[in-house]
Amino acid sequence: MCMIVDTDRMGDFLAVPETPDAAPIHRWLRRGWGNLALSMGGAFASELFRATKQRLLAYSQAGQARIFPGERVADEAHRLQSEGNVRSNDTHVLALARVSGARLLYTGDTALMADFKDGEIIREPRGRIYSGAKNEGLLTRDACRIE
Repeated sequence: MCMIVDTDRMGDFLAVPETPDAAPIHRWLRRGWGNLALSMGGAFASELFRATKQRLLAYSQAGQARIFPGERVADEAHRLQSEGNVRSNDTHVLALARVSGARLLYTGDTALMADFKDGEIIREPRGRIYSGAKNEGLLTRDACRIE
């Protein structure tokens, strides 16, 4: 499983110096234990500023992130919307989890948390939530399994 950083935590994640809640994620990435799942198209593109995109691309260039095609994510988001069981307004995040296999999400959005942990939306395995440093135990050596 890899991690998706929701846009509501992107500022915290990219802050310099590292914030206490994001620091464990950065250590996890630097150790080579984890990866980020990213998409730069569709709804993600409209939510991210250009400077943010450039910083996230640097993670990909460093081998700490994998970028998934915006079209695949958008198609999956459309499928999710047609299923009708999503409560949050973040179908693009849920779609990225389905497309990438990422099952760890850094967010503070309670509706998205509920959807991400819903076995009907994210399954095999179910999603887990990293909401801050108190969840550092989720950042293990084998937490990320994107091929």
